Amino acid sequence: MKTRFFNYLHFNRAERNGTLALFFLAVVFFAIPKISPHFHAAKSTDFDPFQNEIQSFIIALGNEEYTTGPSAHALFNFDPNTASFDDFVRLGLSEKVSNIICNYRAKGGDFRSPDDFQKIWSLKKEDFSRLLPYIRIGIAPEKSHEKDHEKPAPELFAFDPNTATETDLQRLGLPDRTVKSMLNYRSKGGKFRKKEDLEKIYTLDDEDFARIAPFATFSESVAIADASRPVVYAGGFGAASKKTSASGPVDINRADLEAWMTLAGIGETRARQLVNYREKLGGFLSVEQVGEMHGLPDSVFQRIRPNLVFSTADIRKINLNTVSVADLDAHPYISKRQAELIVAYREQHGAFSSPEDLGKMKAFSDRAWLAKVGPYLGLE
Repeated sequence: MKTRFFNYLHFNRAERNGTLALFFLAVVFFAIPKISPHFHAAKSTDFDPFQNEIQSFIIALGNEEYTTGPSAHALFNFDPNTASFDDFVRLGLSEKVSNIICNYRAKGGDFRSPDDFQKIWSLKKEDFSRLLPYIRIGIAPEKSHEKDHEKPAPELFAFDPNTATETDLQRLGLPDRTVKSMLNYRSKGGKFRKKEDLEKIYTLDDEDFARIAPFATFSESVAIADASRPVVYAGGFGAASKKTSASGPVDINRADLEAWMTLAGIGETRARQLVNYREKLGGFLSVEQVGEMHGLPDSVFQRIRPNLVFSTADIRKINLNTVSVADLDAHPYISKRQAELIVAYREQHGAFSSPEDLGKMKAFSDRAWLAKVGPYLGLE
């Protein structure tokens, strides 16, 4: 038994030679990585240029002024009722918040005390706390230390509001938002056929209208086109120049300023309010909507109601996928908070596939409101 066990450990001469050769190859294989570096000169890499660049970057980083960091924001006394957009940006507020403040003021909002500055919903608490000590109601705004790019003085010259370029309108001294509104109105097919039509632009204030109206001219081609053009809704796609007779009914979607003034209790101011309300609304869908206008007493509405007729609806729809918060807020049926929620939902979830998507939001669960505003919403 013992002899048989040792037979398994016995190697003949050829096997011993093979084992020795295999052992020698294994030693050489594992020794090569240790030995080879001694036969090759080590290559040296010069890291000095790289180190110099790192050092320069560190120095520059230490000296750089971060315009986005809180420490670099300018802090100075300011009146939120008069400070400019650039002033708010210099104070460290984002462009979005600065725009919201300016839009709030443009719509008649004001700040009567420093605490009223918190009315701006998107203003962060830390920004309010940082700026509160510098709010001064009733002071003149501080001028920027940087070089101001003053706008050129307004020029007065003959112009055609149907063909004037953006540069021409700016030369007249009109604000950018008014210029944009006029260009948008024209791009949708709107025409100016007389000086009073300029008042359709609700962003054009009375002072600018009185200043530029005497210089407005109208090409003969517009008058010819107007004669052959069917009467349409005056609020968005061209004013109806045909005046309604004083003895006949007033078509709420076709009546111009003079037509409204033929009604008892409707003067020039109230007539202009009705035209502007129709413009902001996007067109009337029923006679009852006239009575919804703020500032129109119910007694006056009931008096003129028998003379009001609704013959056609030429509704100007709001594109939910491109409209801004300001434009949504301008609609009588949509509050500022609702406008902000609609735009925020679109930014988070992507484009609306249909106006009914608003019903997916908890804030718009009021079916009566959705039915009311729905006809004015679209995707194009």
